Amino acid sequence: MDKVQFTRADLYNLVWKFPIAQIAKHYDISSISIKDACHKMQIPLPGSRQLLRLKNNKSSIPKLNEDYQGSNQIGILRKTYESRLRRIANLTPLLKLIKTIEDDPHAPVHVPKRISRPSAVIRKTQSYWQNKESSSWNQNDLKEVLYLNVEIKNIPRALLFMDALIKLLQYRGHSFEKNTDKTGVVLIHKEIEIEIDLREGLKRIPPKIFQETSQYISTGVLIVQIRKDSYKKEWRDGRSSLESSLVSIVANLELIAAEEKQWREDCGINSGES
Repeated sequence: MDKVQFTRADLYNLVWKFPIAQIAKHYDISSISIKDACHKMQIPLPGSRQLLRLKNNKSSIPKLNEDYQGSNQIGILRKTYESRLRRIANLTPLLKLIKTIEDDPHAPVHVPKRISRPSAVIRKTQSYWQNKESSSWNQNDLKEVLYLNVEIKNIPRALLFMDALIKLLQYRGHSFEKNTDKTGVVLIHKEIEIEIDLREGLKRIPPKIFQETSQYISTGVLIVQIRKDSYKKEWRDGRSSLESSLVSIVANLELIAAEEKQWREDCGINSGES
């Protein structure tokens, strides 16, 4: 453990020479931890006015209790280590699930740089965009092509992300189906349907003089939105890329489905009912 070690005498001399806040900052420990340590070791603590008077030689320092029978040394956790412990102890269900997925050595948790062995819908969509100008495509063929609301130049990246997402979903025991007006529908354990949509963000350009409507231009920012009834959540490119949210998206889908399944059970609704 990352601790700062103090003897009783050292801690006593420090708290009567420097403000506790200054000691805490210097050693990267909390003020509360210093006070707790002093309490355990029966070290008297000065008030701020006492420290000020000490500087002006107008007050004397109280002596340590000689009847103290406890340990003569104590270790105080550094704040950085303590905060890591606190984060681990207070993991939310979402963070626990994300960690579970990421810790699985066989789970495909990363978006690769290129597509290898694409899923069926991705393979069909790739073929469509590579041969878009061909007259051989008919309406039945297009029903199998993934709908992606992004600029043509961003199609490869969108397909790469969706292929990685589909493969992680399949690894976790779920399935993905193409949708007509959205990117698709995720079926969690073949029971709970959740809509998922991938699109590119747009920027509104206000109309100029004599123009009736605004213009919208593509931003290159990819956005994924999931929706279940009135609930919706989205991830987008920002400080980190959308690709880094792959596991978080799958974990959220699973938690939403778990809540929906529990609600159905509580209401006595069969899995096949909507």
